[in-house]
Amino acid sequence: MKHLIKYCLFALIIVFISSCIKETSFEGGANLYGPSNGTLKDSLGDCKGIVIKGSYKKNESLTDSNYILVNVNVTTPGQYKIYSDTVNGFWFLGDGYVSAGSSTLKIKGFGKPTSALNTHFVLSYKNSACLFTVSVSDTTVVASTPVFRDYFPTTVGSNWSYKIAGLDTIHVQASPKDTLIFGISHRVFYTSGSMKDTAFYRKSGHNYYRWGSLDGISSFSSLLFLKDDKPVSTQWESNIINTIFSGVPTQIKMRYTLMAVNTTRTVNNNVFDSVIHVKNDLQVKILGTYQSIQTFDTYYAKNVGLIELNIPGVIQQTLKRWKVY
Repeated sequence: MKHLIKYCLFALIIVFISSCIKETSFEGGANLYGPSNGTLKDSLGDCKGIVIKGSYKKNESLTDSNYILVNVNVTTPGQYKIYSDTVNGFWFLGDGYVSAGSSTLKIKGFGKPTSALNTHFVLSYKNSACLFTVSVSDTTVVASTPVFRDYFPTTVGSNWSYKIAGLDTIHVQASPKDTLIFGISHRVFYTSGSMKDTAFYRKSGHNYYRWGSLDGISSFSSLLFLKDDKPVSTQWESNIINTIFSGVPTQIKMRYTLMAVNTTRTVNNNVFDSVIHVKNDLQVKILGTYQSIQTFDTYYAKNVGLIELNIPGVIQQTLKRWKVY
């Protein structure tokens, strides 16, 4: 009888240990893969894309219908954690296992928006980060107000990638930095890639300005390069600026002409509407008369910005991808 009791207790202990081992193995199985590695950006350093799902309203808690779809490029499979900062009372977080390669992941929203406004987030995965904006509406608003959209956005984080014929791709981004030029604030833009540059832009009403040189030789000035509220055939000119042409001191100016407004244009298989076409005529004073030395075309799309620059025989710059915040 004593041997039987010992045998039963021994069997019971074995069963208990076995069940514990199985349970531990089951719970820790996914962790055997370790952490994943990857990025939210493509090979050019551009964010691959974030799609916002669900409606977001002031003082309403987020549900399962509130999430974002994120494109990631995974180099090492394993456990991932993708998260945003907390802004305006809500945030986004997702984790789990992901395979190597390009994947689209669902990142769930949490919290409750406290204010009706465009809420800007930074989404992070490993060493990469991308910006996105969620529009929060006010349930008390009964009528919407039309929002005018820029033809040359300067919002922080907005970025554009351009194809340069005969060269490579360049990347342009609106930085979070502003600088005062003669007491007027300009947004600082950085260009990287096959061409590197720093530029300064601002908007006043329906007019768009850049601080720069007309020919790369003359001194910098405020150049009004676009008007978005004028009809076709509208013309205006820049200030007259001193320069040197063919080794001779002279003067230079730019004449702008609106060739088309609210038109469509296809660039790199993307069809843009509400496009403004501007003819730029660079003129130099020669023997007392202003003569054209270079004519080129620029095209601007509403809420996108510059989509094409064409200087015959010099450069053709076309928009490949963009993100405007």
